[in-house]
Amino acid sequence: MRKIKVKHYRVLIPPRFGRPQRPIRIAVIADLHNRLFGEGNNELVETVQQQYPDLIFSLGDLTVCRRGKEADISVGAALLKRLACDCPVYCVNGNHEYRAKVYPASYPGVYARLSGELKNAGITLLENAKAQIDLAGTRLTLYGLELPLKYYRKWSKEFVTADQIRGRIHSPDKDRYNILLAHSPVYFESYALWGANLTLSGHLHGGTVRLPLLGGVISPQMKLFPRYAYGMFEKYGRRMIVTSGLGTHSCAMRINNPPEVVVLNLA
Repeated sequence: MRKIKVKHYRVLIPPRFGRPQRPIRIAVIADLHNRLFGEGNNELVETVQQQYPDLIFSLGDLTVCRRGKEADISVGAALLKRLACDCPVYCVNGNHEYRAKVYPASYPGVYARLSGELKNAGITLLENAKAQIDLAGTRLTLYGLELPLKYYRKWSKEFVTADQIRGRIHSPDKDRYNILLAHSPVYFESYALWGANLTLSGHLHGGTVRLPLLGGVISPQMKLFPRYAYGMFEKYGRRMIVTSGLGTHSCAMRINNPPEVVVLNLA
């Protein structure tokens, strides 16, 4: 079992949104894809717990949904339910959960079971929705964005605009610090133009294979050297953090690319 990497980022909140009276610690996970780290995911749970987070964000793709294959929600649901025993958990759907949601005939009962289990455990599932969080003297608004599957297809040339994002989640709160949970980082420019002060994304698995100086090699959409495969990016004075995530699915390898939990410190 490969050791889970913990990657720390520090982001300063402008005073107009209320600077935190203490750092706000957020653990961020993505792209589990049913992977287990120890029995019952004990190693992953302990890694997250050891960060003493105030909040936990899950960026989607807990499971794997493929045509003709039975989707297993038990691993991802069990993980988030255990984490929710310690602190609030907020999550969004990735393209795999969204596929089960929009094709219920192909995945009978899968999405209803998953969303039902999460909501019954007190986990906030943001489906093109927002949640306001007031913590340590800071005013946060958390948005969860869902995009149609056409934006995830291999070799896709689709592009989502800021106006299209507004059509899904309306305009951001001007007097609050806006955090956008967007599974795919590909459309960072539009997220920034929409008004996300900070975007958190996954999906690209760090580029699967990471090479020195060159970074990630290939995206799930079969694009070479994806621009936003991993790390922190800035555009128009706004930031995005992309995690390499935890698991794999169709291409079951990660080279120079360990599974990762992100710890975000808002100060």
